[in-house]
Amino acid sequence: MDNLTGKQRKKNMQNIRSKNTLPECIIFRELNRKGIYFAKHAKKIPGRPDIVFRRKRLAVFIDSDFWHGRHGCYMLPKTNAKYWKNKIEGNRNRDKKITAILKKKGWKVMRIWEKDIKIDPNKSVRAILRILGRKNLARDM
Repeated sequence: MDNLTGKQRKKNMQNIRSKNTLPECIIFRELNRKGIYFAKHAKKIPGRPDIVFRRKRLAVFIDSDFWHGRHGCYMLPKTNAKYWKNKIEGNRNRDKKITAILKKKGWKVMRIWEKDIKIDPNKSVRAILRILGRKNLARDM
């Protein structure tokens, strides 16, 4: 049972951001501290990746555990379960489709889960740096 009224729930859901979320900002800040240049939310790249390294053709998506249905972290809401099941499944399918499109165009695609960033943001940054070939920066963390 939802503890909020319909109006309260609607306001709550409208306030959820799709860009510049806390996990994204953590990674942005750490990359900036390392002096790594990147683009945010590139509109011209399929899927509008959260972080883009154009020269290395690397697209990084920072996926929310809830909205992208991370196994073991995502719990299907009890109210309107059919809607939410379809919504999360649709998000997962779109993620797979975008990943396939980018790979076909020669991009490397990296997906980082929100929980992984919260547990150890440096581990996520090291993984990005390894793919970029910045091994000495990755070792310093």
